[in-house]
Parts: sequence; C-alpha cells; structure tokens
Amino acid sequence: MKKITIKEVAKRAKVSLATVSQVFNNPARVGPENRRAVLEAAEWVGYVRPRKRRGTQGAVGIIADNFANCFEGEFYNIVVESIAQELKAINKNIYLEALGEKDEYFPQIITKNLVDGILFLGKVFPNHIIMTRQKHIPFIMVGHPIPNVEMHAVVPDNRSGAIQAVEHLLSLGHKKIAIVLGEPTYDPTSFERLEGYRFALTQAGIEPEKKYEVRADFGKPITAFKETEKLLNLPDPPTAIFYTSDSLAYRGYQAITGRGLKIPQDISVVGFDNIDIKDYLQPVGPPLTSIEIDRRKMGKVAVEMLYQIIDNPQRIPLRYTLPVKLIVKGSTRSAGR
Repeated sequence: MKKITIKEVAKRAKVSLATVSQVFNNPARVGPENRRAVLEAAEWVGYVRPRKRRGTQGAVGIIADNFANCFEGEFYNIVVESIAQELKAINKNIYLEALGEKDEYFPQIITKNLVDGILFLGKVFPNHIIMTRQKHIPFIMVGHPIPNVEMHAVVPDNRSGAIQAVEHLLSLGHKKIAIVLGEPTYDPTSFERLEGYRFALTQAGIEPEKKYEVRADFGKPITAFKETEKLLNLPDPPTAIFYTSDSLAYRGYQAITGRGLKIPQDISVVGFDNIDIKDYLQPVGPPLTSIEIDRRKMGKVAVEMLYQIIDNPQRIPLRYTLPVKLIVKGSTRSAGR
C-alpha cells in the first residue's frame, strides 16, 4: 500500500509543503484558516506523522474549555480535584491549559510535547484532537466525547440517567414532561439524554412532543432561564421539567419561582449531575432531585485509563461508561396534588 506523505496533505489543503510542516511543528506561525485546512486534510487523506521516540516527561496535561470549568465550575472542579489526587499519589506533575471559545489557540501542552498524556475536560474542538493524534500523545476525553470520532473516553451513562429521571416523573403521575437540553442534538451528551427521555415516554405510551423539547447551553447556564420561560408560556405548559444538568435546573428554579409558581407544588423539577446547590440559591427552592454522577470516580478512572494507553499506545479506543443513579430530594411530587 502506498505510503501517504505530506504532499497529499498539501495538495488536499491547497497549501505549500512548508505550511504543512509549520502547522505540525509551529502552529502559532500559521493563520487559523490554513491551520484548520491542513489538519482537516490530514484527517481526510489518512496521514499520520512518523512516531518519534519520546522521553518520559513525568507529567500529565489537563486541557479544558476554560479555567472556570476547572476551579469554579459546578461539575468539573470535583473531577479535577480527583485527578490531582491520583497524580500526586504516583508522583506526577500537572500542566493545565484552557482552549477558549475558538479553535485558533493551540495549547503548548500539545505543540511542545510537555506531557506523557492529556486529559481533555468538557467540550473541545476536533482540530485539537487531530493535532494530539499527529503528535502521538495519548489522551482521554473526560465527560464529553466528540461526535462521530472514536477515542478513549470516560463518560456518564447519559441514556440511563435520562430514563431514570423521566420514569421517576411518570411514576408520580406526570404526563406533560419537558426537557431542557444543554447542547445541539448532534452532540453526544445531549443526544443520549434526549434519546433516554424520548424512550421513557414512548415506553409509557406517551408520544414525545417537540414543543416540550428546548435547548439551552451547558456553558452558559443562564440560558435555561429563558428556555424555561418559553415552556411556561405554552398554552399547555408542562407539569414537570427534566433539565440535562443541575446548572441549568438551578436557573430554571429562578424562572419558575419568578412566575410565582412553587416547586414542587406547581411544577416538579429533575436535574442531572447531583452537584451541591450554591449557598446563594438556597432560598430559591427545595433540594433538587437529580441524577448522580460519581465525579471523583470519573477523575480516578480517567487517570488509570490514561496510563494504560501510555503503556500500550496501540490499544483500541475504549469508552468507560460510569453508572448513574437517581437521587430523590424535594423538587418532585405527585402530579395534581
């Protein structure tokens, strides 16, 4: 079989050989459009850079969409704490970088080969994954896979969690159940949770209705406020709402109580993550019924998996699915009571 070279990449991307070389070695010197074209071309033609012998760095990189997600976020802060504890126990250092909102920045963790492996937290751009592969750096997606790309990942059982949430509401007599998603439906996390929601309703003989399916933004939880208002403004509003993250649910609390409605007397609410409610939200409503994810285990498993593939780089992509469970608190009650 003919060996694919950077000539094919350059031809596909319509750039020079020098540009292709710069993208892989000094991406900051190449404009974002050409850089994106080269990486996408490499993926298209199946080009893989020759593997070079890499010395052991004694460190692991954490790359997140933003720093707030790691330290102030309502989900990944516990995951990062767990990762740090696991790495400290085996005497490994940590490098941390954030991506920002666009794929124009390439972390030095990737481009300078500073680490033995990388843990990607949350949403990342496909081109960062392509570059990481080209650098032959082992990596794990933690919490959020990329659509249509096979890779090592540690994720919660999104579908099961959604089914548990909706079945709980159905058992309480609710039939008009809405869902507030956190991403577009092609995103794996949202798709799996939406799939579970629809499956549970269908199994109960209820036809899912588009009017009860709205989309907010995981990264901007305040968007759930407006989406909740849309649901409440319907001529036939839901009696229960399933939010695909607790962060979204807490903003939904604000929209619901802002209308003078009571939780759960007037409307039941279920979240996903089972994160601790912030002190400033305590007066807003009762403790939130939610789907619990063991975030400490997520961090521990991610580190264990990463070192498995560091030791065996040729290992086929493995997806570790964390079991989840419903934690019933005070935000749900029987319909019509």
